[in-house]
Amino acid sequence: GGLHGVGISVVNALSDVLEVEVARNQTLYRQTFSRGHAQGALETIGRVQNRRGTRVRFHPDAEIFGEHKFDPRRLFKMARSKAYLFGGVEIRWRCAPALLKGVENVPAEAVHRFPAGLKDYLAREIDGKDLVADGVFAGKVTRPGSHGSLEWAMAWLANDDGFSSSYCNTIPTPEGGTHESGMRVALLRALRDHAERVGQVKRMASVTAEDVMATCAAMLSVFIREPEFQGQTKDKLATLEASRIVEAA
Repeated sequence: GGLHGVGISVVNALSDVLEVEVARNQTLYRQTFSRGHAQGALETIGRVQNRRGTRVRFHPDAEIFGEHKFDPRRLFKMARSKAYLFGGVEIRWRCAPALLKGVENVPAEAVHRFPAGLKDYLAREIDGKDLVADGVFAGKVTRPGSHGSLEWAMAWLANDDGFSSSYCNTIPTPEGGTHESGMRVALLRALRDHAERVGQVKRMASVTAEDVMATCAAMLSVFIREPEFQGQTKDKLATLEASRIVEAA
């Protein structure tokens, strides 16, 4: 996941060849770079039919990286997670068989497409586990304008500890953050409201957010403008707006 285009700038600087092709309005454009410098002006290749979007191809600079190679397992997992986070988007995976020698559980070719998004993701992660209630509780909310969106999927496990996986703008946040805090607050509030409706306020009074999440398997993804993270690794989201978006959902 990216935020400000820093990633492509770094890749450009650290590649001996980087080629960008853009298909727009039935016209194909191309520009090539090497070690951060353009190797010529933007080229108009010609007319194309039934193609649109951007393709980026690059080759890491051997003078910098030597004989180091990409880990197919990590890239395959990343491609699959992106398909889950963009439900309905099709990602086609292809890897040279020579790079997969000794690598298990990574095919040479695969197609990732998950129409239900995070619901499909969570169903895969909890497959075979007993649940407190049938099915996965999932949903998606988009706020008006460009004020953010979120998607969630959760289920309560009968015999296992819970877990949570969260993302901000497709970036994994393994240490959680404000979006996960908002989720815990929202769930506890919803259960307390339900307890009030059914006359069980006293029984619910001592229940905490930690109790609610103890056996909850949860997936959460938010898209917000200008997110703020704690630290350079972006492991924890710090944007207060994310908490408000999740709580209000």
